[in-house]
Amino acid sequence: MKKKTKSYKYFFRNMGLLFPILLIVVFLISIFLPERSFSEKENRVLASKPDLTISSLVSGQFEKKYETYVNDQFPMRDMWVELKAGTDLLMGKTRSNGVFLGKDGYLLEDFTPPLPDHIRATTEAMTTFAKAHSEITQYALIAPNAVNILKEKLPAAAPVKDQNIYLDELFSTLEQNGISCIDVRNTLKENTNHQLYYHTDHHWTTQAAYFAYKEAASKMDLDTGICSYEQFPVTGSFQGTLSAKSGFRSHEKEDIYVFLPKGDAPSHVINYVDEQKKSASFYASEQLNGRDKYAMFFNGNHPLVKISTPTKEDRTLLVLKDSYANCMVPFLAPHYRTIIMVDPRYYYDDLEELIQVENVQEILYLYNANTFFSDTSLEMTLSPQ
Repeated sequence: MKKKTKSYKYFFRNMGLLFPILLIVVFLISIFLPERSFSEKENRVLASKPDLTISSLVSGQFEKKYETYVNDQFPMRDMWVELKAGTDLLMGKTRSNGVFLGKDGYLLEDFTPPLPDHIRATTEAMTTFAKAHSEITQYALIAPNAVNILKEKLPAAAPVKDQNIYLDELFSTLEQNGISCIDVRNTLKENTNHQLYYHTDHHWTTQAAYFAYKEAASKMDLDTGICSYEQFPVTGSFQGTLSAKSGFRSHEKEDIYVFLPKGDAPSHVINYVDEQKKSASFYASEQLNGRDKYAMFFNGNHPLVKISTPTKEDRTLLVLKDSYANCMVPFLAPHYRTIIMVDPRYYYDDLEELIQVENVQEILYLYNANTFFSDTSLEMTLSPQ
């Protein structure tokens, strides 16, 4: 009995010593390892070390930013995220880092309700902009996320806020102020027998974007009969950001499909303005060799992209968007001689000047709900310079 007691004491004493040693080792590694600016696995910008100022210290912002910085720059972060997810599974947990482990292999990103002041500022910027440009026809397509359309895939009793409450209020406000809303929720719910969202990623699939395009066409006066499409798989090894973010389904791979026009298709010129590059294709196949395979659509996100198509109708469309638009805009291209895509998260030029120079006649806000309700860049882009 005494030997067992000594063994336990020896074990716990060594464990007590091992823990601070481990902390010191991790601290030293974090000092000497170079700071990472971008996570390819999570496909996002990582937090950099915040500046220490009196105002940020007093307000508490420094503490919050520094905590985010430490989490993002933690040594071997990807490995620890995956290890935590495995431990959570063993303990019966089905939520990790804001991502639910759903049924049928689906990972579903949680919905965080918007801050009242933020969404008010965004909608006011949109409605003020609409009134200032009453000569321009304006539409809003705010796509619901998988957590909304695929609720039945959520784990039992998952504490998810209803996204529809906020979408209904948003659409009502925009409609009252002259912005036509393209509500694709019913269309998507009627087609859940198709794969509408990726299993491991937050994006909708090209199939879902096609259904949304058909719904948009009825509002935007577009003849969908001018072009028919065939589906083609371009990769079977896609692994999305939700897998990296949560650590769940870390070895699962899935397909990405594109829809290509049947027969003779109109030619397009895609001009990546800031990068001073042009392409004849909406798709950058070289991205299929990298981690972020969804970036094959328009080669990822860019501040300003101009698409020119030799159509009979001289229509110009401005799309204010996030990455959900990247797989839908190719369906819109045959209907417009010019489409200008602006991503407010990266665009810092004068939008008013762009509208005048390009003679914009229609505007489409094309976002997914999670990004729309959390991002602040749209308000800044719409506000006068």
